[in-house]
Amino acid sequence: MLIDAVFRREVQGLFRTPLAWGMLAVTQVVIAWQFLAQIELFVELEPRLARMPLPPGVTQLVVQPLLATVAMLLLFIVPALTMQTLAGERRAGTLALWYSSPVTLRTLVLGKFAGQCAWLLVLWTGTALMPLTLAWGTALDFGTLAAGLLGLALMMAAAGAVGLFFSSLTTHPALAALGGFACLVFLWMCDWSGPMSGETTVFTHLSMMNHFQNLARGYVDSADVAYFLIVTVAALALTVWRLDGDRRAL
Repeated sequence: MLIDAVFRREVQGLFRTPLAWGMLAVTQVVIAWQFLAQIELFVELEPRLARMPLPPGVTQLVVQPLLATVAMLLLFIVPALTMQTLAGERRAGTLALWYSSPVTLRTLVLGKFAGQCAWLLVLWTGTALMPLTLAWGTALDFGTLAAGLLGLALMMAAAGAVGLFFSSLTTHPALAALGGFACLVFLWMCDWSGPMSGETTVFTHLSMMNHFQNLARGYVDSADVAYFLIVTVAALALTVWRLDGDRRAL
C-alpha cells in the first residue's frame, strides 16, 4: 500500500537523524530522573503513610507525577520532532514531488503521522516499563496505570497531529516548531484559572490538561477520550486542507 511506503520513508528518515535519537535519549534521562525522585519521596513518606487510615499508594505518589511530567515534556519535544516533516520537505523542494506522485494527500498525511507516532511509541513504551517495575515490590493499581497510559497515548497522538499541521503552514521548520509549541501550551494552560474559580467555561472543555489529568487519575470518560480524538482528526484534516490549497496554487 502507498501509505506503507510513506510510513517507511518517514520512519527511516526520522531515525537516521541525530536530533530524533538525541531527543529520545535526553527525554528518557529526564523521565528516569523524575521516576527515581518520586520513588525516593515515596520511601521518605512511607512511615507517615503507614499511620494514615486510607493512604495514597505508589500509583498516586509515583506513577501519576511521572505521567504528568511526560505529558508536559511532550509540549516541547513533539513540535521539535514534527517541524521538519512537511516544512523541511517544502523548503527542500521535495514536497512538490509528492503532489505529482500517485500518493493522495490523505495518504501522505496519514503516512507521515504514523511515522511520527512510531517514534512516540518508543517513548511511550519506555515510560510504561518504568512503573511496571514497581509491581515486583509493591501493590500497583493496574487500572489507574492503564488509564494514565491511555491518556498519554491519546495526548501523543493529538500533539503529533497539531505539530504536523503547523509544519504544513511554513517553509521554516523553526517557525513550525514555535507555532506548534505555542498552540500546545495554550491548549494545556488555557484553564489554569478554572479550578480556582470553580466555574466551568469553554476553556475548561478546551483544556488539554484537564482531560489528561482525568485519565491519569484513573477516570476513563468518553468525553476525555473524544476530546483527544477530535483534536487529532481535526488537525490532520486541516493539514490535508492546507496541502490541497498548496497543490492547487502550483
